[in-house]
Amino acid sequence: MSTMDHQQILTDEELTMLRELGKDQGSAAGQSLSGYLDTPLLGLLQRADMLALEARFAGHQLSFPLYFTQGDDGFLEPRIAAPVIQELSHDHPRAWRLATEGTLQLKGGDYPVTSLSLNGLIVQCLPDTLKRGDVLHASLLLDALAPLTLSGILIREVRKGQTVIGWAIQFQMSEADQERLRGWMFQHHQSTFTQAYAPPED
Repeated sequence: MSTMDHQQILTDEELTMLRELGKDQGSAAGQSLSGYLDTPLLGLLQRADMLALEARFAGHQLSFPLYFTQGDDGFLEPRIAAPVIQELSHDHPRAWRLATEGTLQLKGGDYPVTSLSLNGLIVQCLPDTLKRGDVLHASLLLDALAPLTLSGILIREVRKGQTVIGWAIQFQMSEADQERLRGWMFQHHQSTFTQAYAPPED
């Protein structure tokens, strides 16, 4: 969602709330954006295929999904969920990748995950019998998060010199698990870029 000329959709208080997102772990998803929206504008936003509130800083673009819920008073309230994060320091925006310690759990064992984005990961020590294009059904285990079920495909070997040290896997998961992963990634983005999330000094 872009700011419209000559009309401020978000109040100063709402903008302040967005700046404070990093201070409360529970505010990463489902945060209410209270405020008055003209009926024609509200109707248009409700019919849109996709809405997002975007923020750019520290070489990243954060796209917060925007949706509407009906409050107890019957009024529709816009709400934001945890963002999709992209890096802008490349020729084209790409998914932000977090160096992490996780585990990919397959039937044959548990394998270390060393890098993670919202749709891809790098995993080490997979069986030598696997090849590019193979499909895996697995669980992704991350700290402080219940297991995430995914379906992935091996897309390329990761090498160090001439030695294969892992596989890059592109994956999909349910919408609910994807939302949980977005929230988890957002928390780690806040921890990694603490200074960028700090409120501006007066």
